[in-house]
Amino acid sequence: MQHILDDDVINVQASCPTDPERDFTEAELADCYRLAWQLLVSGVSMPSTRKLVLSIAMRGSATPQQAVEFKHMRARFKKMRFACANYSELHEYPESLHSITRLMGRFQDAFKNGRKLRALWSGVKLWGRLRTSYFADLHEELVKAQFSTLGSFQRYIATENQHLAEGAPEEVLLTARQFHELRKIVSRRIALNDTRRALTPSPEFDTLSLFLATVNGLMGKVNDDLVLEKMRSKIDYENQTFKLPEEIASRIRALVLSQRS
Repeated sequence: MQHILDDDVINVQASCPTDPERDFTEAELADCYRLAWQLLVSGVSMPSTRKLVLSIAMRGSATPQQAVEFKHMRARFKKMRFACANYSELHEYPESLHSITRLMGRFQDAFKNGRKLRALWSGVKLWGRLRTSYFADLHEELVKAQFSTLGSFQRYIATENQHLAEGAPEEVLLTARQFHELRKIVSRRIALNDTRRALTPSPEFDTLSLFLATVNGLMGKVNDDLVLEKMRSKIDYENQTFKLPEEIASRIRALVLSQRS
């Protein structure tokens, strides 16, 4: 959990490792999935979570303590969603899990930015989505997931790397939506590395984590600004383009290059 809380801490001195990572085994992929599952089911109480969501929604804002509690709870759902993408044979999110996590993000954006009506609407929807029966169905779907084979995992990582490479050449222009999708790949890569280093700690994994957290933190600042501008109707989120900051693009290029070593 501490790895998750540190996944957007910026350290501009952090460098991308140049040594190739040790290949996963199929047993490690399964263990990583199980660890994300354990984090979710051991740390989320549906009655307490629903009470927290409803309290924030009714007021349209969160106290500092509530904001932290919600952030930690949402992190567990996000970790499980990333695990489904990284370690399941289908390499995709179950729609029920994705819809909850996406709604959590919208709810958090709303109450963080003082959008009380939006917070009320998304919060009530989330409160309903977190009912016990819905979570029980999700529980069953996650338990039945088939773990990834090595071949499937390697193809998935290669595809993710290709998307990163296409999103970060010099002078690239991205829409806010494309930027968001690029950041999600970085987030999935952070989850991949942090879960692995929780199971098999190593200095190499720690170094990569510091680097990825810096990329994620830099992208997070840009994303927060884009979300706020979208809420204020000041940008066309789907079509208006902007230049990817070089401090982000250069680091993504370094990451892709290291994966090809």
